Amino acid sequence: MVREIVYKNILGNMRDGVMTIGTDGMIITFNNAAETILDLKGEDVVNRLFGEVFLVAEENDEFNQTILNAVYESAMVHNARVHYKTAQKDLILNVTTSFLKSPEGKEDEKGAVIVVFQDITEVEQLRETEVHLTDELKSQHKELQTAYTDLEGANTNLQTALKKVHMIRVVATAFIIVLFVTLGLISWKRIIPPGSKPGTETRAEIKDPSKMKTFIVSEQRLTDAIALKGSLKPINVVNITSPFTGKVKEKLFQYGESVRKGQLLLKMDATETETKYGEANVTYIKALEKMREMEKWDNADEVTKARRSVTKSKMTLDTAKSKFEQSNTLFKKGYISATDFESDKQQYETSKMDYDASLQELQTALNKGKGDNYRVTKIELDNARTKLQVLEQQLQKANVVAPVSGTVILPDAGSDKDKKGKLIEVGMSFTEGDLLVSIGDTGGFSVTAEVDEMEVLKLKKGQEAVITGDAFSGITLKGTVSHVSSQASKGDGSKKTPTYGIIVSVEQSPPEAREKLLLGMSCKVQITTLDRPNTIMVPIQAVSIEGRDSYVMMKDRKTNEIKKVKVEAGITTLDSVEIIKGLTKGEEILLP
Repeated sequence: MVREIVYKNILGNMRDGVMTIGTDGMIITFNNAAETILDLKGEDVVNRLFGEVFLVAEENDEFNQTILNAVYESAMVHNARVHYKTAQKDLILNVTTSFLKSPEGKEDEKGAVIVVFQDITEVEQLRETEVHLTDELKSQHKELQTAYTDLEGANTNLQTALKKVHMIRVVATAFIIVLFVTLGLISWKRIIPPGSKPGTETRAEIKDPSKMKTFIVSEQRLTDAIALKGSLKPINVVNITSPFTGKVKEKLFQYGESVRKGQLLLKMDATETETKYGEANVTYIKALEKMREMEKWDNADEVTKARRSVTKSKMTLDTAKSKFEQSNTLFKKGYISATDFESDKQQYETSKMDYDASLQELQTALNKGKGDNYRVTKIELDNARTKLQVLEQQLQKANVVAPVSGTVILPDAGSDKDKKGKLIEVGMSFTEGDLLVSIGDTGGFSVTAEVDEMEVLKLKKGQEAVITGDAFSGITLKGTVSHVSSQASKGDGSKKTPTYGIIVSVEQSPPEAREKLLLGMSCKVQITTLDRPNTIMVPIQAVSIEGRDSYVMMKDRKTNEIKKVKVEAGITTLDSVEIIKGLTKGEEILLP
């Protein structure tokens, strides 16, 4: 009871707004500072659902999304600078969220999300004013330089130029004074909290080290992870397609059943393919016979007939030639008339033309077995043989067997999104190339999940992941990120931010756990995105921010005086800050 009173007093006196939300979405605590900053009454907020109080205000989506990220990704600490709009004014808040886990030994107690926020509206406005004044000062400096140039180039207007320079110097000096006053106010606001008295309590603490706590700098392990949800899928999927167009004659498996390599799964009706095979066989025989004829073309009937024609015309020519020679001798001696001589001469010339024509026909017949005709015949034979072989292979695959050992999976459980299958029943028709069935290799598993654009850049191939599930309690699978999509997934219109698909692969599952690991089981995936074993971390209150620089307070061991040391800060958690440069292990710093 006393502890609860102390906790309530601490929350009530804090200057930062603090809100605690249970895992069921119920707001548990809402301190006084939170009421003042968000302009809400605690009695209107506590014991009400977070969505009922805050999600109705769409203008505060940045604030709401930061808190929802802490709920969905419990392994991370979130820090964001967001805009928040109340009924009276617009604010800029620095919000830090963290997931508070249940104490060890009290797993029945639910965790909670702690939300800590500060109103930094005034600081941001002063920073914008500082930038504006700096730009104006640069502009005035430029005018001053121009005035000096005019002074050197125009001696006749010396007095006028001097007056301008004097006026510009006065204005520049005024701006410099305003700038330094503004910077002083910003530093004063950062160093002295609201409500404290400058120059008394705060300065006394700095001058008196005995009133300040010390912290010894040490190295710690800094980790970060992303938590996602998915389901178990096979590590590899082998798709079996229909060997030809036909119907399922017999089904010899059940979905989800383990099968071995070579096991008979389906029998296809090959009637239509057998008909095509017979037709292709006839075409092949004809093409083969024609090819054989072409290879022995010199003895083909057409060539033999042409040769006989040549022989016959040659004999006719020889007879006509002999008779013409005799007629020529007799005509010269006057034994025959000119008419008989001309008749024999004409007969000889005709026989000679017939002989030349028969030779040409023989050459044409011989050419038919060479060149393009031969190549065309060979191509026709090759095509007929290939078609016959394809149909023969298809017939051999009419009995569909498992190409690998694994589990027969449902059409939507595979990893190949380009092939869409359907549940097989006897009598269903399939065309050649259609997906029949898929076999998943369950020697390992893969998990597909979606991650939003705020987290996807943290993921890389090869990062370690731990997979657990309520259905296989006590079993932990270790995997790695094997794929990170570089393109956002198509949303359904209701998503506000794009998501990217990732795949986590478990190359080999423990043999003793395979009976408990079934395809489709839901699981949780935790991917380690940051693991730095030797990191210097200091309490968050030890670091002060002045402009863009960060500082810590240290006591000089020789002079015993306090000095301010500039450091380079890195990642900020709920209660600590990573120091990249400026501190080393073993040094002592002061805590306010």
